[in-house]
Amino acid sequence: MQVPPDPKRLPDSRAPIEFFSPGVLPSEATEAYPDALTRQIGEVILPTLPNDLTRMIYLASLRDCNSGLYLHPELSHQHGIPAVDRALRLCHERVFRGLLAARLPDYVMQLQEYIRYTRGETHTVLNTWKCLQAYRATVPLAALPLSSELFFLNIAIALEILGAPEREWQHS
Repeated sequence: MQVPPDPKRLPDSRAPIEFFSPGVLPSEATEAYPDALTRQIGEVILPTLPNDLTRMIYLASLRDCNSGLYLHPELSHQHGIPAVDRALRLCHERVFRGLLAARLPDYVMQLQEYIRYTRGETHTVLNTWKCLQAYRATVPLAALPLSSELFFLNIAIALEILGAPEREWQHS
């Protein structure tokens, strides 16, 4: 006789997927842009960058490695550090959620675009990324470990695909 699964242990397939630690994100983080400053960053500043991967790297570069605060040379002076920190953090988390929903071919394309945008030599950028794995420092602080690992895995695979001889991936 087969024992039915315990309904208390089954995940609710209708439940939203969580990418961040519970209770860390303010409720307004789920809104498109909860305030004017976040809207300005999300609709004016970030669209000047070619894709979400580039946006994520840019936003992570504005985060202080010691305090975790997001600081922007102009906006922090104009609007104050707490407001800018909150707005940049929300935008960073939104971009990260978008990347987590992206398919692997999108990661490959976005990494190619990022390399073109930096004007770096592809071989050098790929080798540096593989050695330093600096992309691991680009995830939002509140991201769940599983979400971070999914992002890291997608980047690592994209690096391998782009590092493979051209004939192996462009003509398949």
